[in-house]
Amino acid sequence: MFYSPLKTAIVTLAALLLADSLSAQQAPPPAANTPTAKTKTKRPKTSASPAAPATAALPAPGMPLLPPAGGPGMAPPPAPGHGPLPGPGRGPKPGGVQVLSEFSGTITSYVAANDDQVYDSFGFKTSTGTDTMRFPRHLGQALMAAAKPGSTVTITGFRDTDPRGRTALHLVSLTANGQTLRDTPPTPPATPPTEETVTVRGSVQRLTQGPAGRATAAILTDGTVLRLPPAAAEQLAEKLKAGASVAATGTVRAARPGEVAARPVRVVHARTLTLDGVQFLLR
Repeated sequence: MFYSPLKTAIVTLAALLLADSLSAQQAPPPAANTPTAKTKTKRPKTSASPAAPATAALPAPGMPLLPPAGGPGMAPPPAPGHGPLPGPGRGPKPGGVQVLSEFSGTITSYVAANDDQVYDSFGFKTSTGTDTMRFPRHLGQALMAAAKPGSTVTITGFRDTDPRGRTALHLVSLTANGQTLRDTPPTPPATPPTEETVTVRGSVQRLTQGPAGRATAAILTDGTVLRLPPAAAEQLAEKLKAGASVAATGTVRAARPGEVAARPVRVVHARTLTLDGVQFLLR
């Protein structure tokens, strides 16, 4: 059969269109969740989820990554006034622990080793020598009734050294004639003693010092013990010396239960002190 050029072109075009149509029908459809080049994927917005925290800048290479204070898994920062626990060597010193020992010996004499002239120790003779045995003042009456000078006793106690380097034994319990006395807190009186307010005048005979070397009292020429707050005595050290004339007001120290006085002494806790015509309030 003979075809004209026009018919040949029409037949060829129809064949090409038919082939394209068949290829489009046989190709698989694109996936529903596969974005095309012209399609942008949008993330759904949910109001229930909280906003994501801001991301901190990463440290430089080689630097450690430190977690933020108070973050997840970290202890919260300390509240105001409550810092971290002190490290070794920085905290307060622990309470004292003493090794107790047992001593046997003889009481030589009772001694009032204080300006208040209240018995607080006794000489204690053992096979190795004589020591000073200190005891709380409130045990004075009970100890002196149970063990007279010359009595043989057995004592449980410990040895200690004060800041001045003086060594002494400290009594915890004493056994004499089958009776044992122990250091227990004194029973407070049912009626507190009434404070007596007095005014004293005189000259300073000498100053006494505590274990730390700070002045604690002024002994007047008439024997009155004028107790002073350590801070006040330190501030007035330039004027408060032996020979100085003073006037003071304060309260008289009352005897405590269980104490025994070696001799009567007036002890005044000073509230005000006058030196060189200037009156000071003591705190």
